[in-house]
Amino acid sequence: MMITDRPTATRRRLLTAARCRYAEDRLADAITAGISQLVLLGPALDTFARHNPYPGLHVTELTDAQFVSAASGFDLRAPAFLIRLTGTPVPRGPGDRVPLTTTLRRLGSGAAGSEIVFDYLPERHRFLPEFLSDRGFEVLEDLGAAALASRYLDRPVEGYSGEPRVIRARVRHNFGHPPSQLDSDRGDPCARTPAVTRSPPWPPSRPR
Repeated sequence: MMITDRPTATRRRLLTAARCRYAEDRLADAITAGISQLVLLGPALDTFARHNPYPGLHVTELTDAQFVSAASGFDLRAPAFLIRLTGTPVPRGPGDRVPLTTTLRRLGSGAAGSEIVFDYLPERHRFLPEFLSDRGFEVLEDLGAAALASRYLDRPVEGYSGEPRVIRARVRHNFGHPPSQLDSDRGDPCARTPAVTRSPPWPPSRPR
């Protein structure tokens, strides 16, 4: 049975589980590379700290608002791995009222080598690739539902575009990077569509 044949709620649970598995796999890669602190943002993986299999990994659970306000519990000066999976296209709770791009700006001002895995809806964040590039990030992967289902669920997804995509990005460098023109707009720049600008093709090309 294809995932598209399943009830919507079941399909979404399966794809949410695939995004969580992807995030944990990339965390394992980051730990192997030497990162020793994890910041969990949002409702997904909320039980990870209780079953953390990595003895040397420091885990901090924060809302976006706490992260942006530099809450204690982690060192932004040292490389960190962040996981921000909303698990739903609709923001939930006071900590989710902080725009995604505000969280990314904060991380981009931290240590080079930090990584983040997060999900997003393309229709709400049309200019996310440009924003990430302008803030000093390298996009390592940008996966949709079909790619995640093929990798983790061993079954195809066709004709369904309502699920969030998931991005893995790394901070290339910090302070001093020229801001994007989008960055000067009020609100969430990735959610805006300038009248004279057409949306770029999707998905964006990956770095070689």
